[in-house]
Amino acid sequence: MPGRSPAHPRPSRPPAQRAARTLYNFGRTVSRTPDSASLLLNGVTLARVSDTMVKLDFCRDVTGDGIPEAMLTGFSGGAHCCFTHHLYSLSNPPRRVLHVFSADTDTLTPQQLDGQGALELLGGDWRFAYAYGLPFADSPALWRIYSFIGGQYVDNSRAYPGVALREVGQPGPDTRPGQALYDYASLLVAGKTARAQTYLSQLPPRLRTWLTSYGPDLRQNLSDYGMSDWPTRAGADPDAPRTGIGGSFSAPGRAEYLAVVGQGKTAALRLYRPQSGGIVAGDALDTRPLPAGAIFETGFAGLNWWPAFTVRRATGRDDAVVYDASSGSVQYPVYRLGTASGTVLKDDALGAATRLIAQLEALARHVASGYASAPRSAAQQAEIQRRIDVAVSRVQPALALGNLKFDPRRLGNFTVSALEMPLDRADTARVVAPVTFGLVAAEQDSEYVTGERSTLTIDLTRGRAAGP
Repeated sequence: MPGRSPAHPRPSRPPAQRAARTLYNFGRTVSRTPDSASLLLNGVTLARVSDTMVKLDFCRDVTGDGIPEAMLTGFSGGAHCCFTHHLYSLSNPPRRVLHVFSADTDTLTPQQLDGQGALELLGGDWRFAYAYGLPFADSPALWRIYSFIGGQYVDNSRAYPGVALREVGQPGPDTRPGQALYDYASLLVAGKTARAQTYLSQLPPRLRTWLTSYGPDLRQNLSDYGMSDWPTRAGADPDAPRTGIGGSFSAPGRAEYLAVVGQGKTAALRLYRPQSGGIVAGDALDTRPLPAGAIFETGFAGLNWWPAFTVRRATGRDDAVVYDASSGSVQYPVYRLGTASGTVLKDDALGAATRLIAQLEALARHVASGYASAPRSAAQQAEIQRRIDVAVSRVQPALALGNLKFDPRRLGNFTVSALEMPLDRADTARVVAPVTFGLVAAEQDSEYVTGERSTLTIDLTRGRAAGP
């Protein structure tokens, strides 16, 4: 389970011979082979799960309606991945009440957390697998908790801060990096901000420096914790692909989720928020065609538009920065959101900073594309050079104001992972972004350009950029 022992045991392999088990006196059975399991009624297959290995985790009534549920878990056979859980109510006909990709979580454990009604299902949240330079063996899993709401099991982890704190310890000289990350992140998701800062201050200097340096990334990474199923709770198809960020977008202190969610042949950007004990969806802020092949487990295949960063403003509200490469060039529009509408900020310091970041990303992409392994014709090489020239002309004015001393024509890797605004005034502002920064080498022979983690600071004065 999550916390101090992140590595989960693998399920034992089912026997090669066919096995059957009666699940309930309704006559439904699960038949299992090494790679599939089926729910049968009178010899008719009503549902089937296939994977490298499939096991029956449990058969019991977890929803509290007197009818048992069967948990079928598929395992892909990878070193650290992947498990997919399928929970069916054995009603007539059987109904799927949970389908979730669980990475390295090999089982979901039923527990009664609120003292009433359906049992909750507890598993792991693997957003920090390999994070911040950690090996998998020291990568922590946070708690992920599913509640039975509206006829479906949905991620409701935010409702149980006490569970998040179950295995949080005290920092000491022998604290592992992964344990420090688990403790600190768990305190944050439980709303214990002051305690989290105290914990951070008590860590050994090397760990404190490490976590502090990744602070913006970590906070961005946690912004949507427990929110991925808010669209489902607001009426979206449980299988609809979605990706989003969390923040206090319409007012300080509110928990809200800005997400792109697939619906039919389109994807819509909406703000999801709690209301009257449930979750409601705002009007569509934007819609785009839904890429073919988009599935829940892997997100949107080929999607070139999604909410990217949550940025706290001086007002205490958050603005949302959206990644948009639908036109062929990267843009980072900044959205100011209300509960029912949103506008793209035009004359704003954050928007000025994201335009520079988008220009640097575009420049890096064009430079790297000149080293593609596929042969380029003379015309293609000329077009790449033209694009580099245009991109350089756009970033040169800002580079001339700052202390970024490098040849822009060698910039082959520039990726931003978070954005923060430590200074946000009407006349002056500062935007800070952890970035991966890399220059093409003299012997460069591929589009892959190595980079190092750096911090980009952009100081702005109304009327001009003070320099990056």
